[in-house]
Amino acid sequence: MQVLTPVAERDLAARNLAELARTTLDEHWAVAAIPLERRALLLERADAAALRPGDGLGEPIADGLALLGTAYELAALGQLDAALQPAPSAGRDLAQAVLSLGAARAFRCSAALRPPTDEGESAVKWALKLGALALVSRQTDAYIRWWEVRHHVTETVHQAASQLEHEPWEAYARGTLWMAWLGLMGAPVAAHADHAAEELPMLSATRSRLAAFRERRADYEVPVEGPVLNTAALRARMNEFAIRHLADATELLTVAVLRRTLPDVSGEFKLHLSAARSAMAGDHGQDVLLAWMQAAGVTLAGGVTAQLELPGF
Repeated sequence: MQVLTPVAERDLAARNLAELARTTLDEHWAVAAIPLERRALLLERADAAALRPGDGLGEPIADGLALLGTAYELAALGQLDAALQPAPSAGRDLAQAVLSLGAARAFRCSAALRPPTDEGESAVKWALKLGALALVSRQTDAYIRWWEVRHHVTETVHQAASQLEHEPWEAYARGTLWMAWLGLMGAPVAAHADHAAEELPMLSATRSRLAAFRERRADYEVPVEGPVLNTAALRARMNEFAIRHLADATELLTVAVLRRTLPDVSGEFKLHLSAARSAMAGDHGQDVLLAWMQAAGVTLAGGVTAQLELPGF
């Protein structure tokens, strides 16, 4: 009878967990609705195009890749609450593995597609979600290479960032926070020449953006008291609520990264992102983006500590 060493037992457990994660992900209704052969073909095309210089894939394959990426996102985000539980458990381990694997596959699909560059905020949000997927699946090196081969995205994001100061409050607030998050995720586009000589130039640029944001927010914050007179006023109040909590979460995470006190902020960070998501519950696209930002932030903050090796994802 063969006796397993502790190292061998851990390796076996990791392989079993990886296999169970693959099975769980592939059996989710959204993923299973796409035939296995079709999934394999699409992922093969995505792998070939994800980091190839150029604009990314368009029609006729773009719709299929976008659908597959969305399916993997749905399957992965279904595990988000369980993955972010503070108490260790077998269920949390599996949820984290499924979340990471789903993010990895969704990243492959999205990185291969042609990003929207006709409107600045759309390009920024595309890059932001891609960065969150990369962070959750620990593919940040591939994310940096993606920026290097998608020059048109870099130009669009730079242009959008340069115009933020002239935007009305809500557009300015969203854009500034999106750019701050790009800095947290290591996107080279988020760096600023003023901080080029510093040890962490992208994080320093993020801190500067947030400082300017706080100054401007004092002048434009929507009052929280008084009756809501119409739908537009309610929407404005909910948007401001989401912006406030997203800003608090962003500042908390930025300071923690700079001070290297990451695990201590995970719980408070999750509360702020959950509040922002609750305010945006009626906007599915925004909610999905915030969900991936929540997963990425907790990953960065040390709330998800297992370094899972998922061969063959």
